[in-house]
Order: sequence, then C-alpha cells, then structure tokens
Amino acid sequence: MHIVSVDEMRALETRAAEEYGLTSPILMENAGRSAAEILARYIAEKDSQKRSIDLLDFLVLVGPGNNGGDGMVMARYLEQWGGHVSSYRWKEQQLTVHGREIAGEEVPARLEEVMQRCDYVLDALLGTGRSRPLPEGMRTLLGRVRAERERRAALRIIAVDLPTGMDADSGAVDPGTIAADITITLACPKQGFFFFPGRDYMGELAVGDIGLPARLESNLHAEMLTGELIRALLPERPLNSNKGTFGKVMLYSGSPAYPGSAFLAGNAAGRIGAGLVTLAVTERMFPIYAGAFHEGTFLLLPAEAAGSFERASSIINALDGYRALLVGPGLGQSPYTREVILEMLESLRAMPDEKRPQMVIDADGLNNLSALERWWTLLPKDTVITPHPGEMGRLCHGLKVSGGAVDRLDLARRKAAEWQVTLVLKGACTIIAEPGGRTRISWRANPALATAGTGDVLAGMIAGLLAQKPGPFDAASAGVYLHTAASELVSAEIGHTGLLASDLLAQIPRAITRL
Repeated sequence: MHIVSVDEMRALETRAAEEYGLTSPILMENAGRSAAEILARYIAEKDSQKRSIDLLDFLVLVGPGNNGGDGMVMARYLEQWGGHVSSYRWKEQQLTVHGREIAGEEVPARLEEVMQRCDYVLDALLGTGRSRPLPEGMRTLLGRVRAERERRAALRIIAVDLPTGMDADSGAVDPGTIAADITITLACPKQGFFFFPGRDYMGELAVGDIGLPARLESNLHAEMLTGELIRALLPERPLNSNKGTFGKVMLYSGSPAYPGSAFLAGNAAGRIGAGLVTLAVTERMFPIYAGAFHEGTFLLLPAEAAGSFERASSIINALDGYRALLVGPGLGQSPYTREVILEMLESLRAMPDEKRPQMVIDADGLNNLSALERWWTLLPKDTVITPHPGEMGRLCHGLKVSGGAVDRLDLARRKAAEWQVTLVLKGACTIIAEPGGRTRISWRANPALATAGTGDVLAGMIAGLLAQKPGPFDAASAGVYLHTAASELVSAEIGHTGLLASDLLAQIPRAITRL
C-alpha cells in the first residue's frame, strides 16, 4: 500500500482522468461508496451498543470542495441503508435533517439539536488540498463538535480522507483540528499521517478504494507496512527443512555492564525463525548466557589482553556458513571495542559477496563508529543499521533528530543513499529506507515499546530474518512490523505500562501466525 504526498495524489487523479477517463465525479462516487462501506463495517464491529445503521443518527459536516462531495456520497449511502442522516453545508450554512431542508433562521438551533443527539459526526469539511489556517467559522464549528464529545464520550468522529486542518504532507495540525476515532482515507495513506502531531489525531486508519488502476502507482516509492505485505516477504517453511535451511546468526553483543542485550537479541533471532544462533562471548560472560539461553551455541572470545586483532579474528574465522552477523547491542563504548569492530569491518569488506554474512549494526556498534569521520565508508555492502534518534544524531555528527516529526523522512532517505545502507530510523512510526530510494513506514505505534532492551530485540529479529535470505530491505521491514505486532499482543494483556523487552520474545512467533 503506497504512501503519497499531496502532489503525488493530485498527479494520480490527473492521470486517472487523462488515461482512463476516471473523472472527478466518478472518483468521488467510488470514494464515497467505499468510505460508507468501511464505516458500516466499523459500526458493525465497534459500535459500543451493537446497534445497526438504521438505529443511528449521523451528522455529516460538508465542506466546499471534493472532500465535501465525498461526504455527501457517504450520506446518500447511509440513508439508503436506513441511517438517520443530517448534513450541514458549512459554506452555505444550510442544514438538512432527515431529508428536510431547514429554514435559514432555524439552522443554528436545529444544528445544536442534531449535534446533541447524533451518534456519529462525519468530518468532510476539508481534504488534502488545504494547508492554510482554518477559517474562524470552521474552527468554531469543530470546537462545538469537540465540546460535544467531551460531554458525551460515546460520540464517534469519523474523518473523511483526513481530519480537517491537518497538513497531509507534514502532519502539522490547525488549532481547530479535532481528533478522529477513525480516519477513512481515500486511495492511499498520506505522508503526514505518519508524523506528529498529526498521528495523534488520526485514530484508527482505514483506506477506501476509489478505483485507481494499480499501474498508476508504479512510480511511487513509499509504502506503508501492512500484514499483507509482510506475509509475502517471509520465507516458506518446507516440510523437509533442517536448521541449515533457515540459516545461522552470529552475534557480537553484550558486556558485563549490559549482559541482557545479547540474550534478548539472540533469543529474538531464534524466535523469528533462524535455524541456529551463536553468541560470541568472553569466558567471564559465558556462564551467564549458558544458564539463560539454552538453545544458543557459543563462541568463546580471547581475553581483552590478547588484543583487538585476536578477538576480531576469532569471530571472522568462525563465520563460515553464517548468513547473518549482528554487532553492537550492549557492547559498551571504548577504544578497544571500537578497534575490534574496525578490524571486523576490514575483514568483512575483503570477503567475497557470496561468503560474507549480511550485517546488522545496532546500538553501541553505531555509537563506536560515530566517533569516526566518514564511518560509513568502512561498512561492507548491504549493511543494515538501526539507530534511534539519539544514535542517528551522533552518526550525523551532532545533528538533532526528532522522534516523530516529518524531517525524519527526508533525513532517512538522504542518509540511506549517502551511506549506502538499509537504514531503520526507529521512532513511534519507524522508517525503513534503502539506498535506491524506496521507503517503508510503520503505521503501528505502541508506547509500551519505550523501554530498555526493545531495540535489542528488534536488531535480533532483523538478523534472524536475514539468515533466512530475504534481502536487507525486506528483512528490516518484516522485523519492524512483527516487533510492533508482538508488542501489541503483550499490551492486549497488560496495557501500555510495564512491558519488559523479554515479554516480546514469546509473542514473536504468535505475531507471525496472526499475519
């Protein structure tokens, strides 16, 4: 499912008319019908009192443009299905209640009556074409809806295409914008949906079909992560498999200060389906991991006194037959650790492509590299990096990187191309960008993941997927989606507070089975 900017959406509609004869009235009819069908399903599944459409009152707020036209088509279908529909045309200040036009002088009082009894308000005032501040009269109307919802928690607000006053490119919102319970967007999700503050106003997201031919989207390069997409990316599990079928993963992770990192990442690699997981650890750390990670195998590393070259060589020499290598979680930062990583990178770059394992660098792997100028020139081909905003800022030598604003998108795209990596820029709506310009963004956001160790789990999941032979971009995409899906399974039981990173591990295979 492609993500579009405002300009890209306009271009799609223009080409639809010119190349296929899909004029604006045709698209509007398709959009309104599809949105009404989605709303009907939403009501059937989510109405708090399990009421059918013919028992419900709807108020459609109709704007002056195409968005208002979409709303009027929705109103027509809801009426056909038995709904009690009123519509208020904002520009004309005209109110229709259950098919009857209200006289002008009666409109304010009758609108107030309708507002107080309606079950669903459909916000079809303004769509993607508006980025200027809202007119004061429109803010007043939306403010009245907001007040009514504060008075009646059962009132549901449905945004048609997007919440009025939201910038579809940036996610910025007008002070008058009201949050929706569900946004039924049309044709494609809009870029601004994935960035804050707009993301907070969206509620659930559904996408209506307006009848655009799929080939029109062939030149779009941004996608939303969906279960359908991820299901197609995961490798098959044939009956005649063995552990070699699903690949081996090596992890150089963990330290006395952060022993849990290697356990979390290694366990996640196994839970996502890798055939064998090996932790490269010192003798001092070995008893900790051997007692906790019974399924793992272990590579015992030389002591620090033996020198960085010896430690790096011991890992490199053990990589024959391994398809994935994860470096970084919990390693700590020191000149010695940095030298080990640099020695490993030099050897990996010298390997033939067919012998070199796919590499993931996370956490302290990135922090150690960030101290170097042009650190990205040291990476082997097809490396995946997984920074959070703070680490991304350090990799950019001090740049401030937001956790949820739209500037993240351009930054991720530019740096993936400049650094020639698959870049996973973590955040509420994580961005995955690859050097060729393709981008995928996670819609699903879970505040429960804002806790120590969840990034280690994600890095391990991506490494475990790489061992099963999807490419770096697909492995990173599937890892991000399933990571959040696993967290949602935990949150369904305990809520958004108190999730521990280890809680995710058992939920990873369950998230896969639910695709």
